[in-house]
Parts: sequence; structure tokens; C-alpha cells
Amino acid sequence: MTSLGIDHPLVCVRDLARTRETYLSLGFLMKPPGMHPWGTSTALVIFRDQLLELVSLGDESLLDGYPAGDFRFGRHIQHWLAEREGVPLSALNSSDAAADAAAVVARGGRCEGTIEFGRDVIRDDGTPDRTATTLKIFTRDGLPRLSMFACQQHRRDLIEFPNWMSHPNGAHGFVSATILAEPQDQPAVKGWLATLHGPEAVTETGWGFTVATGKGHWRVVSRDAARAIFGPLPETLAPDGAPSVISLDLACHALDRVRPYLDTANFAYRGIGGALVLTEAARLGGIFLTFQEAPEAP
Repeated sequence: MTSLGIDHPLVCVRDLARTRETYLSLGFLMKPPGMHPWGTSTALVIFRDQLLELVSLGDESLLDGYPAGDFRFGRHIQHWLAEREGVPLSALNSSDAAADAAAVVARGGRCEGTIEFGRDVIRDDGTPDRTATTLKIFTRDGLPRLSMFACQQHRRDLIEFPNWMSHPNGAHGFVSATILAEPQDQPAVKGWLATLHGPEAVTETGWGFTVATGKGHWRVVSRDAARAIFGPLPETLAPDGAPSVISLDLACHALDRVRPYLDTANFAYRGIGGALVLTEAARLGGIFLTFQEAPEAP
């Protein structure tokens, strides 16, 4: 099994400012919006070794920049966002992107290429510095919305600022991310996730299967099985039926810290199986969010 863990599925939205305000109203701290060098705009919720990232189109003149083989990060976002909001690309946390990519390729995966980039930042003491990030892009034919990339942050100290990580709602990372895949698509999804994380990471369940990662796990469910986890699903949630991430499942210190924000924001939710399920996918960028109580890693 590789060390690849769930880092940040990219929640792609058409109106970044409005969606960012929604997440702020739910008790998350968010840094001011920024820009990727390939033209997509971004707003971050920062956790330890993970992010919740909202992405939209910023400068379309840059979308062809930073190619990885034939893969264009900005064009991928543009293409799939034109069809619907949601997650068409997910980052996998890596401490050695080259080694993790080699392991994925050895298991039959395809690495489209490498993107190296950085951004100028100003440290708290006023001194300039620069981030450094390596991406290895992984794609699988027939599963475009489950495209992934190994993400190695060489200067995580320039990303994880403690004053942006103590979220008022008590959220501190992802327990899992949920993929919707109908029964006929699940063998392909299972094969892809096993290629990324190792076949021994797959565990069958009564409602689908899970795949352990270096941080959190994927859970894969059909639309029928998903109703036991989330309750009724709106027809607007992944209406094209393409296997894709439909929920980010957050760990928090206490559900009682979350509820006041939901009530103040007049946000619809339901309690199922010890979790709070936020069901207004249209306000969240084409996904659900869930919160469940879990201790923070030391």
C-alpha cells in the first residue's frame, strides 16, 4: 500500500465568492481567495495534512499552462465544471510524490506527468518566502471525475498556519470521502482505488466497500445504499450518474459546536447514525458535508 492519503478533493464551483461565504457561515475559517498559476481560483479551509478546497475559474487565459503530458489541470476543471458543480479531481497527500507515482505505475496505473509550482508568500514576521509543490497526475479511462494527483507540499509550514486551523465549528479533518458509483461501475472504481492505494486496502461491506488510505478512507456506495447513510438524495446530486465524490465526511470535536452554525445559517441537515448530514448540495458546491465526532490526531 502506498502512503497516499486523502488530502483535498477539489470542490469546483461557479461562484467562488458566494460558496466561500456559505462555508464561512458554517463555522470554518478560510484564507482570502488565491490563484493557481494555471488560472483556477481557490479558497482554502486548512487542516493538518489536509485541506477543504473550493476551486473556480479565475483567469481563463492561463488554463493551458503547466501541462502534465496531455493533461491540463485548468482545462480539466473548466470542462467538468461546465457540466455541473462537484468534485472532478482529488489530491492525495504524499511525502514522496515520485516514489508514490512509481508504486501506482507498478500496479498498472497511468501517471500523465508532473507539475512543479510555487507561490510567493509573506511570513508572519514580514519576510518573503515561497511555497514548493510537486504534483503527479493520475487518470483512469472511463472514470474522469475520479482523476487524482499525488500532492507533495515541500513547504507545508508555509501553508498550515495555526491561526487559520482552529475552526469555530471544531472541524479538524476528513474521516472519509464518499464516492457514488452504481453497482455496474463499482468493479472499475474498486480496481482504480486498489491501483492507487494497494489491493489490500479494499474492504467489502454490506453496502459497498471502503478503501483505506494513508489519511482517511474512501467509501463507495450505490445511490440506493447511500440513502442509509445520508437519507433521501436529491436528484440534482451527481445527476449524470458518473462515479464521483458526493460527500466530504468531516471529523469534529463535538456536534454541539456545529449545530449553532447550521441553525444560524438556516442550513438544512439531518442526524443519521451519529453524524450530522448537511443536505443542501446546491449551496455546498454540488456535494454533501457530514460531521461526526472523532478525536484529533496527536
